[in-house]
Amino acid sequence: MNDCVISPSQANLGITHSHKNIMNPNITLLALACLVFSQTAAAFEVGEFKSGMTRDQLKTTLKSWNFEKSIETADTLTVYDATDNAAARRYLFVFCNDRLVGFDQDVPGTFRNFTTITGNYNAEYGNPIKVQALNNVIASGAQNTLVIYWRKFSDIIGVRYQQMPYNEQLTLTNQISNNCWQAPR
Repeated sequence: MNDCVISPSQANLGITHSHKNIMNPNITLLALACLVFSQTAAAFEVGEFKSGMTRDQLKTTLKSWNFEKSIETADTLTVYDATDNAAARRYLFVFCNDRLVGFDQDVPGTFRNFTTITGNYNAEYGNPIKVQALNNVIASGAQNTLVIYWRKFSDIIGVRYQQMPYNEQLTLTNQISNNCWQAPR
C-alpha cells in the first residue's frame, strides 16, 4: 500500500522535472530550428533549379541545357529555343537581391493540358488560393488569361493559360515569398 503513496519530496521532484522540460532552452531552440528548416525545405526545386540560387549559379547550371537564346534584365533571365526548334523550350527565372525567387516554364499550350494540370494540382494541393481571369486587347486581337495559384507550404505553385488570336500558351509557375514583390504575382 505504501507503493501508491508519493512522498512530498518525490512529488516536488516530479513537478520540477516536468517544469524543466517545458522551460528548457534547448527544446525551445530545437523547435525553432525545426520550424526554420521546414520553411527552407519547402522552397521550390524543379529539376536542377532551386530557389535561392544566385544568378551566377543558375547560369552555370544552364550551360549544359544548350538554349539557343537568352534575354537578361536586372531581375529576370529568360532562356529559350529558336522558333524553328521542335523542343520550343522557354524558361523565365525571376530574381530578388540576386537570389532565384520565381521560375516559369512553358509547356505545350492546349486547353486539354491546362485541365489535366489543373486537375492534378487540385488533387495534390487542394483548393486554389487565388484565381485570376483577365481579358486584354493586344495588337493582334483579344488575349484571354486564366491563372490559378495553390500554396505548397510557403511556396506558390501556379498554372497560367493564355488564349491569343493565333496561339495558346500554358505556363507553370513556382514562386517563393520574397521582399521584392508579393507572391503570387
